[in-house]
Amino acid sequence: MAKKKLTFDEIMVLAEQYGVKDNILFVSASKRYAGQLEMIEMIQEDLRDRGLIITKVNTNGDDVPIANPLTAQLPKYNEVANKTLGVMLNIIEQLGTAAPAGDKLSEFLNE
Repeated sequence: MAKKKLTFDEIMVLAEQYGVKDNILFVSASKRYAGQLEMIEMIQEDLRDRGLIITKVNTNGDDVPIANPLTAQLPKYNEVANKTLGVMLNIIEQLGTAAPAGDKLSEFLNE
């Protein structure tokens, strides 16, 4: 498994270098990732604003402290976003034209 992490911007540069930036599969995956990233940011913002513990009114009308339900959703969205980035790298690797030796993708895949 690769130890180094690529940023989204670096992956977009690689896609352009490999000639897949306009590929329909890559465009679809990048749009999907952008939506996932937006959702992750919304969850993180809500967790910062409301905190990890929130109150819920039970059937008796009492306020009961509970864990913020978004704490369970954040890891799921992160996992899906990471898989989408993996799909983007696979598209670059399998559908892209060969880039010169010593490029970032080769370095990343060989680590």
